[in-house]
Amino acid sequence: MHWLTVWQFDPSVWVGCALALVGYRWLPGAHRGRQLHLWVAGVLVLFVALESAIDVVGDNYLFTLHMAQHLMLSMVAPPLMVLGLPPQTIDALLQGRARRLLRLLVSPLFAGPAYVAVLVGWHWPPLFDFALTHPLAHVMQHLSFIAVGLLFWWGTLVHRPGERWALSGLGEVVYLTVGALPAVVVGLTVALLPHPVYLYYLHRAPALGMSALADQRVGGILMFVFDSVVMLGAAGGKLWRTLPADGAERVRLRAHL
Repeated sequence: MHWLTVWQFDPSVWVGCALALVGYRWLPGAHRGRQLHLWVAGVLVLFVALESAIDVVGDNYLFTLHMAQHLMLSMVAPPLMVLGLPPQTIDALLQGRARRLLRLLVSPLFAGPAYVAVLVGWHWPPLFDFALTHPLAHVMQHLSFIAVGLLFWWGTLVHRPGERWALSGLGEVVYLTVGALPAVVVGLTVALLPHPVYLYYLHRAPALGMSALADQRVGGILMFVFDSVVMLGAAGGKLWRTLPADGAERVRLRAHL
C-alpha cells in the first residue's frame, strides 16, 4: 500500500537522532563494537518510530500503529540504548554531580511505578485523545515514554554491586513482572471493551478499511502480547539464570555429605 512508504521530515527528530549518533563518540569509553551497534540500533528504532509511516498513519488513521509506535519508544529503543552505554560512561554518570538524582530515578522503587504510571496514564482515553489534538502534549507523551523506558531498563540491565538500586536475581524477576502490568491494565482491557473508547479514531480508521472497534482491539492485543512476551520472557530468563546456580549448589552440597 502507498501509505506504507510515507515518510515525514520533522527537523527536531532528525537533528536529535543525528546528535545521538554523532555524540556517541565523545562518551567516556566509547569505541567501535557491540555496544556501538546496540546504541545505533536503538537510535534507528526511535527514528523509524517517529518519522516513518508508523507515525504518519498512527497519528491520523490507526490506533494499532500508534500503539506499535509507543511500544517501540518505551520497550524496544530504551533497552538497546541502555545496553549500548559504555561502562565508563555509566560510571561517570553515577559519579557525576547529578549522581544522587540519577540513583533516585533508576531506583526500582521509582522507575518501576513511574514506568507503569506513565504507560497506563497516557493511554487513558481522554488524555490519549487530548495528546493527538495538541502537538506539545503529543511531544511530551513521546518523550515521557522514552524517559521512563530508559529508567526502567537501567534497573535490570545495569549492574553495579553495592548500589542501592542493584536488584538480586529474584528481585529482577519481580521487577520485570511488574513491568508487564500495562499489558493487562491497558492492552487486555482495551482489547475486550465492547465499544470504541478512543474517539479520535472513530471516523478515521474506516478510511483504511478497518472499523474503529476492530482497530482498537488489534492495538490492545498487540500491546498485551508484545508487552507480556518481552517482560515475562525477560523475567523467565532471569529466573532461569538464577535457579540453575542454586541447583548446582545443592548438588555440590549433597556430594560433600
